[in-house]
Amino acid sequence: MLTITIGQKSFTLTDEEEKALLTDMEDIFLWVKNLVENKVRQVMDRIIEEQTEYNPRRLTPERKREIIAKLKLKTAVERNAELEEELRREIETTNLEGNTTI
Repeated sequence: MLTITIGQKSFTLTDEEEKALLTDMEDIFLWVKNLVENKVRQVMDRIIEEQTEYNPRRLTPERKREIIAKLKLKTAVERNAELEEELRREIETTNLEGNTTI
């Protein structure tokens, strides 16, 4: 069995799942590490493009981290909660408008 831990969370692959994966890759840890690091790079580049005047392709990783550190960013959980609240208000407004009698 292989357990992969990220922060306080983890998941475990059975021996069979690990065996199957190892037919496709040499090192599961390195594959997961590369996957996460590539996603981080993509998201940081997107944030820098959307929220600054910088071209992320011309910045060093250290400079990208400095820029990201200074930005006020909402987490996906915060954005989703805001969207749900907005949707809830729209539904309430629609229901109130639909219930008006003349």
